[in-house]
Amino acid sequence: MKLLIIEDNHGLREQMKWALHEDYTILEASSADSGIKKFTDNGCRLVCLDLGLDNIPDKGLDIIDALLHKDRKTKIIIITAHSDESLGNEAIRRGAFDYLRKPVNIDELKIILERAGRLLELEEPDIAAGETNFKSGPDFNIIGECEVMQKVFRSIERLSQTDVTVLITGESGTGKELCARAIHFHSSRNSAPFVPINCGAIPETLLESELFGYAKGAFTGAQNNKKGLIESANNGTLFLDEIGDMPQQLQAKLLRFLEDRKYQRLGDVSFYQADVRIIAATNRKDLVIEDNPSIRSDLYYRLCEYEIYLPPLRERGNDILLIAQAVIVRNRERFNLPKLKLSSRTTQLLQQYPWPGNVRELENKLSRAALSCVNQVIEPEDLQLPVESYNNLTLKEAKDLFEKNFIINALRQGNYTIAAAARGIGVSRPTLYDMIKKHGITIKKEARLLK
Repeated sequence: MKLLIIEDNHGLREQMKWALHEDYTILEASSADSGIKKFTDNGCRLVCLDLGLDNIPDKGLDIIDALLHKDRKTKIIIITAHSDESLGNEAIRRGAFDYLRKPVNIDELKIILERAGRLLELEEPDIAAGETNFKSGPDFNIIGECEVMQKVFRSIERLSQTDVTVLITGESGTGKELCARAIHFHSSRNSAPFVPINCGAIPETLLESELFGYAKGAFTGAQNNKKGLIESANNGTLFLDEIGDMPQQLQAKLLRFLEDRKYQRLGDVSFYQADVRIIAATNRKDLVIEDNPSIRSDLYYRLCEYEIYLPPLRERGNDILLIAQAVIVRNRERFNLPKLKLSSRTTQLLQQYPWPGNVRELENKLSRAALSCVNQVIEPEDLQLPVESYNNLTLKEAKDLFEKNFIINALRQGNYTIAAAARGIGVSRPTLYDMIKKHGITIKKEARLLK
């Protein structure tokens, strides 16, 4: 979570920054004007504000008004040198979250900030362009503040007001289904089903009957009529993931449906009609190459009335940390780990690693690390990323990371038996016990993760 410190005392700013940098992304300002600008440019919702800025005892009161006018959910903690409680009470009346007197008690400040942060997490995020969260359903949000994702959010809003067929492109793990769900959720079809199907996960022989259904007697074992997914999605949205893996023959049948919204069940002579919005997705870049197209060009242009491109995570800047913090918050409740957090080294590493598996990989690594970390603090080694990812570590840190991962791998090879693992790497059992203790490895947790 971002914390903006607006304080003209350089020493106090540095003290607060040093004490809080592991738990927050710290932004600083030394004057009223620079504070308001930094708040506007960076979208902070947590602010520590000096009440007596610019040598004016109550200048902070005006800043409270300015910040809350821009974002009414901002939590402002006032820092004041005045013993007169009336100014603190006036700050609260104007909308400040709490106030502290100087000299600042850092432990007390941490408690106030933690309360403010919890309240922010509980508040429902606004669904609007420019927000870092965009709702994609009752339980999930798309998270992103980079310009490309803001463009995606704006596209979703516009597309939700139409029935245009959409093609979503991007690498695996970038959130294509989440984007499709967001379009459906914000559309007038949201009370009807959203039906997803992965065209690459179903055998070619079954895909046609899954999509269009079949009639009784269409093939051996077809003892009753069966609805297809198109019929199940009537009045709603059908999401065709990995459309490039759909067989060419079936593509022709899908094209006919897109043209007149009529279809035939497998083995049936009758035509049926369905009011279904089609959203397709692919991770391929070469869908319509001339030599070996993955998809018919006429179907491609029918599907691609509007294209949304989801960028890879490595191109999304600070979105990596925004998503990571959202996963941490979710995992605190999911795994009953109320103090779960990232270390400062881990925060740095998250931004360095290229994340070839994108958001899905980030979520999986953080969830696994939540169960294996010590004292609910996720360190770089808990993520088990390739060693070459640790570019900015000291030699000692790199050696420790290698040694810990080496021991974990030895334990796995030895089926989590100390004697077998020790034999496998050529050390005695007491030596291995010492190494396990040194690196805080919990054998039961590692064994549970393997299952």
